Parts: sequence; structure tokens; C-alpha cells
Amino acid sequence: MGENYTTVRKELVERLSSELVGPNYPRESIKGKPLQKYLCGILWPINSGLAMEENEQGSTQGKETHKEEYESLAPLSKAMNPSTVGLSFLVDSNISNIYVTVRFGMYENVGEKEEWTRIPYEDMKQEKINISASINKRQKKCIPNTDSVFLEWITRPYGDALAVSMFLVNRNYQAVDEYDIDHKCVFQPEIVVEGKGSYPFVVRQKMHRKDECTENDNANEDTWYEDPDTRSNNLLFRDEVVFGLGHSISVHWDLVSRDGKKADKLFTRVIPTYEIPMVIPPDWDKGGTLDMKQLAQMKTGEEIYQALKPLCVEYGKWIEERKDEIPFLSEEHGKTAEKHMIACSDSLRRIKNGLELIRSTNNSRVFEAFIFANQVMALQRSHTEAARTGGNPDDISAVWRPFQMAFLLQNLEGLINPNSDDRKMADLLWFPTGGGKTEAYLGLAAFTLGYRRMKGSDDLRTDTGVSIIMRYTLRLLTIQQFQRAAAMICACEHIRKKKPSLLGDTPFRIGLWVGEKSVPNKFGDAKNMIEALRSIALGKRDTPIDVSKGSPVQLVSCPWCNHALVDEKDKALFLKTYKVKGKERRIMIYCPNKKCDFHAQNSKEGLPVLVTDEEIYRLLPDMLIGTVDKFARMPWKPEVQNLFGKVKGEVPGWGFVSNGNSTEEMSNIKSVTTNNTIQDSRRVHPPDLIIQDELHLISGPLGTMVGLYETAVDYLSSLSIDGRKVGPKIVASTATIRNADRQIQGLFTRKAKIFPSPGLSHKDSFFAKQRPLDETPGRLYVGVFAPGRSMKTALLRVYANQLASTPVMEETSSRKSIDPYQTLVGYFNSLRELGGAVRLIEDDIPSRMKALERQNAQEQKYAFKQREYERDVPELTSRIDSADIPKILKNLEQPFYKEGPNKPVNVLLASNMISVGVDVARLGLMVVNGQPKTTAEYIQSTSRIGRTFPGLVIMTYNWIRPRDISHYEEFYAYHSAIYRYVEPISVTPFSSRARDRGLAGVMVSMARLGHSSMTANKGAMSLQEDDSIVEEIQAYLLKRVRDMNAPRDEVLEDITKRFNEWEEVVQKSQVVYSYSKKEAVNNLLYPLGQRQKGVFKTPGSMRDVEVSAGIYLRRD
Repeated sequence: MGENYTTVRKELVERLSSELVGPNYPRESIKGKPLQKYLCGILWPINSGLAMEENEQGSTQGKETHKEEYESLAPLSKAMNPSTVGLSFLVDSNISNIYVTVRFGMYENVGEKEEWTRIPYEDMKQEKINISASINKRQKKCIPNTDSVFLEWITRPYGDALAVSMFLVNRNYQAVDEYDIDHKCVFQPEIVVEGKGSYPFVVRQKMHRKDECTENDNANEDTWYEDPDTRSNNLLFRDEVVFGLGHSISVHWDLVSRDGKKADKLFTRVIPTYEIPMVIPPDWDKGGTLDMKQLAQMKTGEEIYQALKPLCVEYGKWIEERKDEIPFLSEEHGKTAEKHMIACSDSLRRIKNGLELIRSTNNSRVFEAFIFANQVMALQRSHTEAARTGGNPDDISAVWRPFQMAFLLQNLEGLINPNSDDRKMADLLWFPTGGGKTEAYLGLAAFTLGYRRMKGSDDLRTDTGVSIIMRYTLRLLTIQQFQRAAAMICACEHIRKKKPSLLGDTPFRIGLWVGEKSVPNKFGDAKNMIEALRSIALGKRDTPIDVSKGSPVQLVSCPWCNHALVDEKDKALFLKTYKVKGKERRIMIYCPNKKCDFHAQNSKEGLPVLVTDEEIYRLLPDMLIGTVDKFARMPWKPEVQNLFGKVKGEVPGWGFVSNGNSTEEMSNIKSVTTNNTIQDSRRVHPPDLIIQDELHLISGPLGTMVGLYETAVDYLSSLSIDGRKVGPKIVASTATIRNADRQIQGLFTRKAKIFPSPGLSHKDSFFAKQRPLDETPGRLYVGVFAPGRSMKTALLRVYANQLASTPVMEETSSRKSIDPYQTLVGYFNSLRELGGAVRLIEDDIPSRMKALERQNAQEQKYAFKQREYERDVPELTSRIDSADIPKILKNLEQPFYKEGPNKPVNVLLASNMISVGVDVARLGLMVVNGQPKTTAEYIQSTSRIGRTFPGLVIMTYNWIRPRDISHYEEFYAYHSAIYRYVEPISVTPFSSRARDRGLAGVMVSMARLGHSSMTANKGAMSLQEDDSIVEEIQAYLLKRVRDMNAPRDEVLEDITKRFNEWEEVVQKSQVVYSYSKKEAVNNLLYPLGQRQKGVFKTPGSMRDVEVSAGIYLRRD
């Protein structure tokens, strides 16, 4: 039995529709009331009220709204039990007639056993309807064989067209005290309007109004304004047009004219569907080679140049072909297209420059580093794939995708030449989810690591130190990317061992720099945790472990060979893997596989990973992966300066020492080595590259704080070259963004360069092309809208239907084909909504599956079978312990059709925590509870499934929220151009509220970490000794303010005020930065949100908020 995933997916949708809408058969007979059997597509009597149980649920839904929800609820009286559905559309003014088909069903009670028979109504077929605007009143026509169901419509002039609104209306009435109204309801309604070849339906126009203009747009009453992003989207999505709008139902269209401006058929759908095609990198077959292994074996830059030259040639041809199409565009689109082509040409120029650098003999290190990058990525790819498939790494091919190679080439100059204009820009890798962005910037990282080690430096050490900082916003994303990047660092270390003369004697390492709730920051806490886990493995302890301070066990399998490092079934395995080296104050992780390079017999240090802050600060991993929140610790922790190369020196046997001179640090050094003197006092080269993944998440209040603290990061990462500060190269990536120029300018004060630059259509940017659905299935979206029914009821029915479908489908499809749909991922917009689903899964859903299984074949088209599953449903939310995340991810990778070391997951409940970074290839089914608040979140979250197999997303809309209703009614239009609707985001780093919360912390970070005389805790007293430090910091801040167009005078006033406050307290008393136990000594900093004494309230996290106001009840 072969694999046919699309067949399985299609049947799942049919099963859902047959149960929620029906009918299973045209003249079906069912036991029980139709209103109890069916959930969607019901037209109630015109005066019916909401059922008592549903009304209670509706009010409960209202109570569940909270501060996260920004939209008002729809009036229940208008939304609860609709008696009409319809559609609105525009027709050519020359058209006076269209043809309408109406279909629906009603049910009659037969006998005394609550048996109901469906009566189909399909007599109105392609009936000619007059839509002349001259009538100018509501018209109606009774549906044949009924006396209370009508087709009603009204026509109005609309510019050069006619606007028509057409409805199917149930004009039955519910009598007083009449409760059994099933026979008066209309089920499965459908309206089809056609032109019979006249193509009467024209595009509904959408424009941006004057009130969307900015202050500088000089808009007036007679002008329309569209920002550059909107103009770009208008060009790219010009072929994705809208012909109709639904009313309490969704509208599709078909038979579109060649020019895309007219359609001949519109039809309604109760359960709308839309399959979004995959936009993926094309396979390379244009000459040369993108094979990593072949490139890694080339001997000269010229050889590489010839191998990659076809990429430049073909991209150049594509650009010229697109330019030839511009004259055929409208004037408005033509201007935008020319700008797109200028950006594409500039990108091509940079790609060629990168290739010339490899070819040039002036700097052979560029060629050597490029060879190193290909060796590393080939090893990383082959070992990762071998681990996943069980194959031999030597037999697995490793080929760059064209955009990955182009991205690497165009960034070479900015990396190796600090004086290049490329260093002044931030390159944004904008590519659909699942397209290979991670591997693109890992390739760039591999080049950076190799080039740094090879170039050498007399003044600053490049044989060690943090070369790359990769930052994320969520710990789930951080931890998973840490696991992926660890494989790349393993490859670097594998090569370094063979070439120490070229790459140095210091091991390549990667560090995980996150909060203590995820990973113990102190060695002592990590040691205690591992010893407790070892006690459990030895059977000496059975009490649970407190993981509130995180867990050092962040790798559950070897990133090099994929051998398990921990196993719930074999607890003794842990004794061989995670080990505490007390004397060296190290946490060592060894692979238990004796054939692995990182087994204890083959590697003294084991895997090249560091997970505690103490080890990171002293050993300085080449790649540092952390959360943006962690950078709020800069003013509090003097050791952070080591990450930027501003070390005091290196102590043999220990590592690097900061200028903080803390008693704790000196004590730790003495416990490790007797020779605690600094032998190399040279500073270390600062980071070369900063990678900001998932850029769209750096927005709002979090983005504002990140942008403010980025001032200190840039200051500390910069080198002085010819009297000016030169920062590191910055790259970012995202799949969903709008207003990128302003966001990147606000975060990094750099000009944004988007890659790949857009072309003339969203379907083709040369580096990514939309694939036809018959060649590559896309991600199928399905809409469920059940007005008058509670979200609890809708969710119960959808979950039970899908969970009870796959077991019985094994009779007709292979288990492998069904596997992607056996794990149901439930997505929720809030933890409150998610918490309510837990009870459903534990109790109600099993009962519903049992009821489905009992239904007989006469009334149910499909059979169902109850599925057994553990009631302890895993979550991916902010409330789970970080120690559980790696285990959950491993369990998600376990298929149902074969045995493995992990437990397959039936249901996973997730919040927006899953919306980025989760890359589990086998996931294929998601149910979304309510429309996410932003289109970006919707795209990101639903893109977690269907990455390898055809995905199915079931969207359950909340009928009491106007925004959900609108998305349902415009389902087809919205999904056909979904990236067009990504919302713009903004950051305001120097706004007044941001300055109140973070400016002092930024200033202290720059002073304390950037100047050795001020690093120690008592260094706060040194401010008055050197006015040049104050002047330098002030000048740097004001330059950044100028680059962001922020209010200079207000910021200058705040800077001056804070320095004056600092100097004032220094003159009056002894001051330390923080944590002094002496009453006579003042703290300069105190935690934001805590009532402590100090001068500056300073956040410990980017997400910290002010302390809550206390409310006290006065009793008189």
C-alpha cells in the first residue's frame, strides 16, 4: 500500500464536513434531532432565540475576554441564530440578468422514534434573475415547493458598476412556547450565481483612505495614499483579486477571465477551504554546482568562481526578463516595479562582489574560510540527515539552495571589511517558513567562525572569544535552535582537530545564554541538579526535583550522531552522559556512542557546549545563543563584558577574567588552579556577527526595550577604526514582516536590505517560486463557523471527529500516510482558552468519540473508532518547565507507525510559543481556536505543520467576535493573498516611557562594561574621575537618537539628568552598583518592580513591568 497523503487529508476534510454540516446522503434518515446532529450551515426561524445551554456558553465566552483581547464582542442578538446567509458582489453595469442556483435541505420527523428524513430542495437551478438598478428596491422570490424560504436581492449603482446583495432567507416563525423547531430550520444552504459565459462579476476595489496617511504624506481630501509596502504588495499580489463578500457564509469564485479582472461564477461555502501553494526554492539545474561536498574539495578560488558563476548569470537573466515586462504594467505598478528591479540589481552586484573576493588572490583567507564553511555545512547536513533517517553520513548529499548560497556570497564583503558600506546595513533574510533560513545563516556563521580563526591579529585575540551572537525572543525557539546550531559547532570542532595549525588549539564551542528559569546560571546550581538526577538514575532518590531554576539537561540526543543522551526507559544512561567535573567547575556532556567523535574516549571535553553562565563568561564560546531578555542583565553582571571581548586577561587552567574583580570569581579561580595570575592580558576581538532570528517578534513594548538596549550592545561590540566606531555585521530573518525599513532603523540604526529582493509577483523572486498544487501539495486551510453554538461545542466536535477518523482509516490507507495527521496540534490565543480545552480532552472528547463509533452505517457515511490516549496532554506554553521542552520535541518527532525510544503524541496543546522555531517534520494537522490577533502570528503558527507532508489547518471561528466573523466571510480572499495582510509593526526605543524604564540601565551598561575602571562593583564611584567617559557615552547616545529621528532635546535632558543624579550620590556617599549589605553604602541600581532603595530602577528582563499598586481597604 503506497503513501498518498493528499488522499488521507481529503478524506479528513470530508469527514469533518459530513459531521458538522451534512448531509451524509441526499435523502438521509437520522436518529435524533438535526439541530443536535449538525453544527454549521443552519438558517433558523427568523425570530428564534439562542438555546439556553448555548446562551450560557455565549455569556461564558464573553466573560473569558481579558486584557489581551482588544476587540469588542458582536451583539448576540445579531449573531446568535442567523436566519439568512448571502453574498455581495459587483457586476458590470451593462449586465441586467444573472443566473442563480439555490440548494438546501430541510428535515421532517418520521414516526415516533425521533427519526428524521432529509428533504432536498434543488428546484431553483440557473434561474434567470433581473438585477437592473432601475428597480432600486429589495426583490424576493419564493423557493419552489416552499412557502417560507426566499431568495432576496437588491441592486444599487456603484461607480461604473452595480452592487448586488443577495440572500437566502428562512422566513419561518417560531411560535411562543415552541421548542421543537428542527422542521422549520434550513440546513446545508448554498447559493450559486453565474453569468453563463458573460463574465459579469468584476473586481471589488480596495483602497487606503486618507486617514491612514502619516503627517508627512500631505494628503488632502482628493488624494489616496499608499505607503511603499502597500504599493509593493499591490504589485506583487495584483493577480489575487476579490469578487465577492459573504454574509454569515463564505464565498468562492471560479471561471476567472484571462486578464483576471472578471469572473463568471460565484458560490457560497459553509465549510470554506483554500490550499495555499508552497513557495519554495527551485532545484538548481543551470550549470556549475551548489554541492557542498564538491565545493569543499575545490583547490582554488578560480575553480569556485566558475562553479558559482552560473548562479549570477541566471539571476542577471531573470532580472532583465522582468525589466522587459515592466512596460506592460500600469503606470502605478511600473514605478514600483522599477524600484524592485533596482534592489534586485544591487543584490546581484553584492553577490558578484562576494564571488570576486573568493576568487581574488589578495586575501586567501576568504577562500580558505569559504572552503571551511562548505566542509562544516556538508558535515552538519549529512550528520543531521543520517541521524533522522538512520543512513550513512557519507552517502547523504548536501546541496545549497540557490538563495542560501546567494545570501552567503552577498554578505562576505560586509563581514571581512569593516570599512565597507555593507557593514552599515542590516541584511534581512525574508523567506517563507520551512524554506531553509536557518541553514542560510548557519552557513554564514560557519564562514565567520573560520575567517576569524584564520585571519590572526596582534592587538586583539581572534583565536578565541565570542564571534557570533544569535538572539531569539522565546526560550522554546532558543533551545531548539541551540540544538540545531550545536550540530554545526560539532562539525567545526571535528575539522579543527584535524587542522589545528590553521584553526588553532582552542576548541570551537557553543553557549546557551538564557534565564535561570530555563538553565541554571550558576555552576553550583547545575551541579546540584545533575547530582540529583544521577541519584534518581542510581535508584537512590524517588522524590521530584525542583526545576524552578531550570535544568542543564538541554540536549536529549547527541547533535552529532543522534544517540540518546537521556532515556526515560533507561535512566542509567544518564550516568554516562551528563557529568560534573567539580575540580574544573565544568559540566561535561559525553555521547555514549563509542563510535562518536564526542564519546569520552575520543574527546576530553565531550560535546562542545556550555550551558551555565559561569562557564560561558570564562571560556567564551565562539557562538552564543541567547534570548533578548538576557541582555537586560548587562548593567547587573560585570562578567558580561567578557562576551564583548573586554576581558582583563586569561588565567591558564581557568579561562578569562573580567575587570569586575569579584570575591566570588577570585575564589572560584583559586579552587580550580593554583596559578591564578593572568598570563595574557590582551583583549579579545568583539563579536563579528549578530543574527536576530524571527525579527517580526521584536515589536511592541518588547521591541522598544530591545531597541533601547541595542544601543549598549552596539557600543560594546564596536571597534574604533580611524577615529570612528564600527559595529558588527548584522543579519536578521523572518517569514512575515511589514515596515521592515523602519523597524530595522529603530532597532539597529542601519538601513535594511531585504533578500531575496521581491520581483514583479509574489509567485516568483527567482530564489523562491510558487509550485503548482498538482506538483507539490500546499497547506490546506478549512474554516468552521458555528453561530449560536459555544466554542466549547465546536472544539469538542472538531477534535473528536479528527481523532476518531485516523484509526479506522488504516483499513484503506497505509499507516505511514496517516501518521502526519495522528498528532493533533491545538493552537490557542490565550492560556485561559487553552486551560478550558484540557478538560475537554480528558473527559468530553473520549465520550464523543465513543458516540461516533456507535453510529450505524445508514446515517453516517464514514465509520469512526475511538482512540485511546493518555489524558496527561503535553503543552508547549509559557507555563511548562524548560526541562520538559526537549522531551516534548523528541516525542513529537516519534511516528505512530514504528517503535522508537519516545512516546508518540496524540494531542499537543500550544500557545503562541509554538508559532516560531518548532520544526517537526512529521506534523500535519492543526486546529486553531479563534482567529489569532495578527496575520503574522496566524502564518507563523499554522506553518508549524505541513512542512514535509501536506498540511491541514482547521480554523474554528468565534462567532461572537466581529473580527472572526469577517475572516470567515472573506476566507477565500484572505487566504489567497495572506502575506499581503501582514500588519506593520513598530518600535520606539527612545520614547518617554522607554527612557523611564531603560535609559539608566543602558547608560550603566555602557559605562560599566565598556570601561575597565568602572567595571567592579565599587567602580560606580569612578564616574567623577573621568569626564571623557560621560562625554563619550552621551555623544554615542545622541548619535543614535539622531539616526532614529528621535526627540534629541528630550533625550539629552534625560541623559544629563541621570548622569547628574549619579554624580550627586557619588559625591555624598559610598556607592556600588548593586547588592551591598552595608547600610552606609548606597546601591546605584535597584530592580524594576521591587521596593528597594537605590538611584536607578533598572529591569532585570526586557519584559519587566512596574510594581503593582497596592489597594488597601480602610475600615472606618
